[in-house]
Parts: sequence; C-alpha cells; structure tokens
Amino acid sequence: MNGLLLGIAAGAASALLFAAVTSGGALGTPLFFMSALPIAIVTIGWGTLAGLAAVIAGLIGLWAFLSWKVALLHALAIAGPMAFYSYLVGLGRPLDAEGRNFEWYPLGRVFTVMVLISAATIVGVGIIIGFNIEATASEFADKLGDMGQASGGPGAPTREDLLPIVRLIPFGFAMLWLVLTAFNLWLGSRIVRLSGRLKRGDDAIAETLSLPLWMAGLFVVAALLASLDNSLGLVARVVAGSAGMGFAMVGFAVLHVFVRGNPAAPLILGVTYGATFIFSIPLIPLAIAGILDGPLGLRARRLNKRPGA
Repeated sequence: MNGLLLGIAAGAASALLFAAVTSGGALGTPLFFMSALPIAIVTIGWGTLAGLAAVIAGLIGLWAFLSWKVALLHALAIAGPMAFYSYLVGLGRPLDAEGRNFEWYPLGRVFTVMVLISAATIVGVGIIIGFNIEATASEFADKLGDMGQASGGPGAPTREDLLPIVRLIPFGFAMLWLVLTAFNLWLGSRIVRLSGRLKRGDDAIAETLSLPLWMAGLFVVAALLASLDNSLGLVARVVAGSAGMGFAMVGFAVLHVFVRGNPAAPLILGVTYGATFIFSIPLIPLAIAGILDGPLGLRARRLNKRPGA
C-alpha cells in the first residue's frame, strides 16, 4: 500500500514538473527535463506496481487539469518509458535458493532499449504535435524578421536560409533526449541506493555500458537516409541522432577506462566534457571509439580481459 501511495505521489510530482514548461518561466525547461526523475526513483525503489501507479496518476492528473494530449505526451514520452527502464534496472533472477545472489539484467541491454525507445518516442511525439520542417523554418524566419524590424537591423534570414538548420533539430533533440533520459535514470538509481532500497549491485558503468554491433549498422543506414526531404528522412535523423549519441556515450565510457590511473585523468576528462558541452566536436571521435569498442575489444584489452568477459 505504501508503494502505491508513493507511486501516486511520484506521478503527481512528475506531472507538475512536466507542466512547468507551460509556465514560460526561466525554471520551466530545467524542471521539465527532470520530470522523469520521480518515476525512476519510485519504480527502482518500490517496484513495478509503484511505477505503474505513477504513470496512471500522472496521466489522470494532467488529463483533468490540462488536456488529454498533454497527458498522453507525458505518459508516452516521460512516465511510461522511464518506468520501463527502471523496471529493467530492477529485473534479476536469483542464483541461489536463499536469494542472496542475483543475475541482473545487463546494463548494455538496458541502454540499447533506451536508445531505441528514445528514438521511437521522439518520432511519436512529432506525429502527435504535427512537427513540420517547412512550417518550423517559416515560423523561425518570421520571428527573426520581426526581431530585425524591431531593432532596425538588416533583414532576417529567409526560410530557405533557415531550412538546413531546422533540419538538424530532430537530430539534435534526439541526442539531448537520450542524455537527459540516461541522466535521470542514473540519478534515480543513485538516490535509491543512498536510501538503501537498491538491491542491484553497483554497476561499473565505464566497463559495462555498451551497444550491440547491429546498432552501428542501424546508425549508418539512418545517417545515409537522413538527407531525404520526406518523412523517412525526418525519422532517419531522429534514429541517427539517438544511435550516434548512444555510441558517443559508450565512447565516453571507453575514455574513462583508458585514463584510469592516469594522474592527468581529471584534466583530460574535464577538457573533453567541457569541449563536448561547448562545441560538440569531440562527439565524433567518441562515437567512433564507441563503435569500434565492440569488435576490437578496446576496453577489454585495456582491462586485460577477453572481449565479452
């Protein structure tokens, strides 16, 4: 009963954070980005039923106070996926009759599911809100034109000038969404661990975060199709962004393993993370490292392990 009540409370908290973006305030977007955290905490800490209660509570609350479309977006894009990822984190089978030792669902598989569902979620949200590249470019051009006229400056870019930039929105948003989702799941796990309710062992993320090799093939195909000026191209950009960012995150894990024990490790990691946040350029070599790690066993060799060990 306590778990269900906590689930309802978590669903309400998630819904409030999700709705904060509609306020238009400076804190609206950061709060929105953290809206999946209560779902992760309650599902990992109190079980699947608590997570399901949170999803339903958020759905009913947003439907009652805002609209069915907002409620559906929250359930499909935030609450539902995070509850499922959290369920996988807590999924395990006992290795002995006493239930003292467990075999937990592999972290790499959790991450693979996250990459795929994140891409599918963004595509679904785009369908629900009716995202249109041409219309978005025209809207941006109109707004910039109004700003230019108000400031008395030179003419604003035309729709044709903005179209290449707008086409990158699905790619960039897919990358950002995967990072935020992974961060919320990680932070939720850490909070539950501090409370003493996390049964799963402490995963060595730098050693175990991975993606299967077929995901690299999916990324290449999506990147090739991303240039198409149709719905397939739009979906391909989302898939390429999600898969590419997934391999870049694996690349970060490879980097962490390679600098382990190096006195300059904090400086190397700090510069890499900072350059990634500001310029995004390091994502390219990191993604390449993430792709090559599987077939070449980069981390396995560094750790003196055979690949797959």
